[in-house]
Amino acid sequence: MGKESDIYICESGDKVDDDGKSVHNGEPVVVKLARLGRTSFRTVKDNRDYLKGRQASWLYMSRIASLKEYAFMRALHAREFPTPTPYDANRHAICMSLIKAYPMVNIKSLSNPETVYHALIAQIIRLAEHGLVHGDFNEFNLMINDQEEITVIDFPQMTSTQHLNAQFYFERDVKCVQRFFTKRFGLAFEGVPVLETDIRRECDLDREVKASGILA
Repeated sequence: MGKESDIYICESGDKVDDDGKSVHNGEPVVVKLARLGRTSFRTVKDNRDYLKGRQASWLYMSRIASLKEYAFMRALHAREFPTPTPYDANRHAICMSLIKAYPMVNIKSLSNPETVYHALIAQIIRLAEHGLVHGDFNEFNLMINDQEEITVIDFPQMTSTQHLNAQFYFERDVKCVQRFFTKRFGLAFEGVPVLETDIRRECDLDREVKASGILA
């Protein structure tokens, strides 16, 4: 249970074999139910452009947020970003693959913390090259497996690199990673990349997924 959603581990349905018989495959999947509007998170309307000005129920808002996150995840997964596999979305629910990994926040030691750090910064930069800023890139939204490979989760707050506050969100993402690796693994850093001068845009994925902040 989080501030915005509840997460359930479920099993996928049976499959039908060549003889028409139902076969139980028991594939584990994740179902994420958006739960916007909890007491501790009522500022969400102000933080997401696509929710501003809407006078509707929190269930409807949750549905909009889920569809937005699903669209982001599909677009990123199609371009081989390290995300869960998105299967489907319906109302305020998203069904995706179960990642065999651990939340980064629970990790106490790493064999190669510097390698993992650089891999994370590379993902932030690659997102920006595609016109996107994650906006909440931190140890709570990152998964890591036994091979120290990263999976990124939680996307509904992503914005375009054209967003008025894009540099602030981009810099915050980098600093969140740096702060975690300094506190947990004793690494030291100086400065952060500058979005306007250090990032070369390669494509307009932000426009494709209609991310917040796109300029006309």
